[in-house]
Amino acid sequence: MTKTLRGRPLLLAALLCAAPLTPFDARADGVGDVTVFHWWVSGGERASMDAIRDFARSRGIGWQEHSTPGSGTARYTDVLAARVRAGQVPTAAQMIGHEIHAWARQGLLENLNGIAAQEEWDEVVPMDIQHLSKWQGQWVAAPFNAHSTNWLWVNKAVADRLGVTAPPDGWADLIALLDKARAAGVQPLAIGREAWEHTLLFESVAVGVGGAEFYRKAFIDLEPQALQTPVLTQIFERMRQLSGYLDPGYLRRRWDQATDMVAEGRALLQVQGSWVDGEFVAKGMAPGREYQCWRFPDTQGVYLFNSDQFVFFKQPPARQAAQRAFASAVMAPALQVAVNVRTGAAPARVDVPQATFNRCGQRNITDMRRANMRRAMMGSIAMGNAHPSAVKTAIYDVVTRHLQGRLDTAGAVAALRLAVATPTSGDDKP
Repeated sequence: MTKTLRGRPLLLAALLCAAPLTPFDARADGVGDVTVFHWWVSGGERASMDAIRDFARSRGIGWQEHSTPGSGTARYTDVLAARVRAGQVPTAAQMIGHEIHAWARQGLLENLNGIAAQEEWDEVVPMDIQHLSKWQGQWVAAPFNAHSTNWLWVNKAVADRLGVTAPPDGWADLIALLDKARAAGVQPLAIGREAWEHTLLFESVAVGVGGAEFYRKAFIDLEPQALQTPVLTQIFERMRQLSGYLDPGYLRRRWDQATDMVAEGRALLQVQGSWVDGEFVAKGMAPGREYQCWRFPDTQGVYLFNSDQFVFFKQPPARQAAQRAFASAVMAPALQVAVNVRTGAAPARVDVPQATFNRCGQRNITDMRRANMRRAMMGSIAMGNAHPSAVKTAIYDVVTRHLQGRLDTAGAVAALRLAVATPTSGDDKP
């Protein structure tokens, strides 16, 4: 899915300073400007980026930004790569998952060890996020949130009308809930057209069927033998069952349009990441009043995550003060509160107070901390936090073709086993 600068001459890197970013007093004023590249353009996302901008400005950092709209990150990465090749290098760019490693391999990113040591990032960032923030043991990205993906986002009024007041405890409960919605003439399950959305659904089903140990071995450690069990067949059988609750309109719908369906009561629920909480909040909605956040059944105790981060491109010396100030600001507890009360995510630190978060945000934070202690915090397949891009893309293809009925279950099982077992060139695991 994602094109990187792999194999291209690194003239830019050779021209820029390669020294680690040293500790910086973030209280300084007038340190210069930063140019930030990102993809946050929907209502809740825009509010969150505004919070980052306002916090940076409060620390004397001038702000310029460029955004690339669109669902997913493939187009975003292509545009960013083109800008870097053209010499239009941003100070920082939003990045997720193993894409961070793909850029770090090119030698284009600053070493953040100096700031990380001064501010003790190793002590407060969950280990599974650190794995993505570091390349060959060196900090190259600053994480500012942890979205969880194994959620059901439910329209409360519709659920109340159906007589449903408690979350489904297991698979049979979920199917009964969807059947009730369909019988009442309400769209049971809202989803969009893109492969990453379908794979979000797949990863929740996968954990629900196989458990945390299976998920880690199969999709993070990429152990082919982990998929040589009947578990994979059961996962795809359940995905086929869920496909029966989709409407034809999903083939033309964006993810946020599916969220609108739930918000407006035209659909009962959506299986999506905690960014949906941010979308609902931006609409003036509140958990427990207009909507509910329930864990996907049989995944209670597991925290599948996507962590938004900023990578920092190497800069000439004159621009490094502002860059250091922004890196420090991104990791500030106050910023991580200001941003994530809007995004619905947990801060990417375990030491941030949760009192100002809404009910869903507080549960998200608590679930993250507990899962981090139990080693049940694991990267999202769909969002590229589990494994390299080539594997993610191959899984996207299998899951979407199966969901759309273009691949039967036996074929999907065989194709996914091949996707995980086939070595990939340029594996971006450190």
